[in-house]
Amino acid sequence: MVKVVASCQCGQLKFEAESEPVLELICHCPDCQDALQADFANIAFFKLGESLVKGELAEKIYLAESGNETCRQYCVHCETVMFDRSEGFPNLLGVMVSQLYPPFESRAMCHVFVRDKKAGVEIPEGMKQYETGIS
Repeated sequence: MVKVVASCQCGQLKFEAESEPVLELICHCPDCQDALQADFANIAFFKLGESLVKGELAEKIYLAESGNETCRQYCVHCETVMFDRSEGFPNLLGVMVSQLYPPFESRAMCHVFVRDKKAGVEIPEGMKQYETGIS
């Protein structure tokens, strides 16, 4: 059985799962860019019932283009963005891949919101792409 572990920069917010993610994607939407202050977010989604979060978190809520609320959850102490929760994926918890510990290996399945991709960001040839969200 695999164990997946993540934590924020100060170590006070932790994540554990006993299974592989059900979905991993790279999101170029403006909300992810804003939340992470980065060109994109690499997010691995785990089933809620198969994961555990320990620590104190806060959240910033966004209204997605779909009309669903989506939020980025972060550590109240160091403000590291750790999680993505969305009404569009109600039974999943997204974890920022940058916070996952080795031996986790990123295996993004697709890129979403590529219409909002920053200039200079390259998508590997053959990678599945969606102009907006996954449909």
